[in-house]
Amino acid sequence: MENRIKEIRKCNGDTLQSLAKKVNYDYSNLSKIERGLYVPSISLLKKIAEVYGVEISDLLVSDTRSKEVIDLQSNNLLVKYDVVLDGQTVSQDEISIITSIIRKLRNAASQND
Repeated sequence: MENRIKEIRKCNGDTLQSLAKKVNYDYSNLSKIERGLYVPSISLLKKIAEVYGVEISDLLVSDTRSKEVIDLQSNNLLVKYDVVLDGQTVSQDEISIITSIIRKLRNAASQND
C-alpha cells in the first residue's frame, strides 16, 4: 500500500509536502505512511483518493496490469516511443509546450485550492 500511495503521488507531480498540504496532514507522518511505518486512517485514504481522482482501492492495491510510467521530460521519449496526435507525430518542441501548459494549469489549480 505504502508504495502505491507514493507512486500515485509522484505520477501526479506532488512532493510529500504538497500532498500533505492538500489533505491537511503532517508531511513527516505521510512519509512514515509511505515507508510502511504508520497505517493511514480511512479518512486520510479518502482525502488522498479525492485529491487524485482515484478510488481508495487504487491506493491499497497495485494494478495487476502494472502501468508503465512515461516521463514527458525524458530525452529518450521520442526515441523510445512514437508519440502521435491526430495521425501526426508530436515533436520535442510540442512536448515541451505541453509540459509547460500542464505545469501552468497545475500551478493555477493549486492557487485556487
